Amino acid sequence: WHCAAESVQADPLLTESSVAANPFAVQGAESPVCSVFELRAVETGIRYRAAWGLGGRPLEGHLPHSATLGDLGRDIRAQAPSFNTRFYLMLPESESPVSPFQVEQPLADLM
Repeated sequence: WHCAAESVQADPLLTESSVAANPFAVQGAESPVCSVFELRAVETGIRYRAAWGLGGRPLEGHLPHSATLGDLGRDIRAQAPSFNTRFYLMLPESESPVSPFQVEQPLADLM
């Protein structure tokens, strides 16, 4: 880590606590998949519905309007059968999973 460029060392997404809190798997990792099939703004925040894994275990939740992709991922991870893991998050109409570097992107940007 001490050999990394200063810009890498200073990146807040790469601190030990940020990495530990990030629920998203990096490309190539052996990880489960969660597919969000509904993400919509409602008066009280953002509602989502998703399916976990190949069996399609249903998950749903409600987040504040200020929620990020990371908030969504952590909320899903708390409901998942193996919640202490990183996973691939597929969003509606997306062909590739969310990157761990998108963790701070506001959900409102996606609607």
